[in-house]
Amino acid sequence: HCATSPAPIVHAPPQHRGVTMGAACSSQTEEQKLKAKRNRELDKLLHTNQQEIVEEVKLLLLGPGESGKSTVFKQMKIIQEGGGFTEEELKAYRYIVFGNCITQMKVLVAAAEKLNISFDDQNKERASRVAQLPAGGDAWCTEVADDIKHLWGDSGIQETFKHRDKAYQLNDSAQYFFDEIDRFLDPGYVPTEQDVLRARVRSTGIEEAEFSMGELEFRMLDVGGQRSERRKWIHCFDCVTAVVFCASLSAYDQTLREDDSQNRMKEAILLFDEICNSPWFRETMFILFLNKLDLFKEKVQKVDLGETFPEYTGGCTADWKVPGNFIEKMFKSQHASGGDSVFTHFTVAVDTENVKFVFNAVKMKLLDEIMNRTGILM
Repeated sequence: HCATSPAPIVHAPPQHRGVTMGAACSSQTEEQKLKAKRNRELDKLLHTNQQEIVEEVKLLLLGPGESGKSTVFKQMKIIQEGGGFTEEELKAYRYIVFGNCITQMKVLVAAAEKLNISFDDQNKERASRVAQLPAGGDAWCTEVADDIKHLWGDSGIQETFKHRDKAYQLNDSAQYFFDEIDRFLDPGYVPTEQDVLRARVRSTGIEEAEFSMGELEFRMLDVGGQRSERRKWIHCFDCVTAVVFCASLSAYDQTLREDDSQNRMKEAILLFDEICNSPWFRETMFILFLNKLDLFKEKVQKVDLGETFPEYTGGCTADWKVPGNFIEKMFKSQHASGGDSVFTHFTVAVDTENVKFVFNAVKMKLLDEIMNRTGILM
């Protein structure tokens, strides 16, 4: 791994710092005494290394395209200490939201024509106008928003919407934006955090940011997941504390945008195999985010996982845990350890409370890992 890298920044929890008074110790349980001892050792580690500490824990966010990596990255900005977006940052997403509305309705209109599904008579002109719009948010105006709103209520568009994933590709957030379109008509519209989380922009290159969560400061790197972006990943592999690998649970019946002959989940499993067994990560902790649990819960009731993976025999079910655990085992079995060093979380990346809960568990695992590396016994 990276034996010569500086020790990571770890802050002992403030409420435990300096608990050395005899009076306090006399009433402590054994567990509390051990915790206090550990925190004193943490402080000692900090004091000893404070001159040399120049970099934090480094988390690498990997996974295929549209797995939710960039949404997790945005959530880190929200859930960190003093986190959130400024009004200016929120406003910068206005045209991304508008562009998502236009582009996804264009997809639906094109798909309806391809599937020979007719529009309601009063919406045929609207469909024609939307089809001719340029992609992106620059064409947004009241008339365009009105066309999109009426088309979303069109029986033909609703029928077309049912064929998504199988017949054509549509962003997962499309329905959310169409349902919320009245808000976007306000001239003073400022995107909400939820709008930002659901706004889809294809990740290219590498995005890096520093975050602080209580005892832990860390750097997170988010890289584009499409095949064409993956050659850039190798530059990020040095001195990684943990890899957070995102995979979409609901992708089991979808194909790649860049290669419609390849199933998305099979691609994710192949990619996970390649990364977790890479020499770069022989000693690295893996955190597996099986994401889009909300969509998965709905889908497994209607679309049999066994159609993609014949070895799954549970059929359609309202109990998502049966197919969910099957998918988890498929991923974990790729790791040379048999999955013992892979820690799995089922996630909904657009749900801030869910990500906060999950990342608190991740934080404890990271602290354990750091303590073990630096010789502090837990």
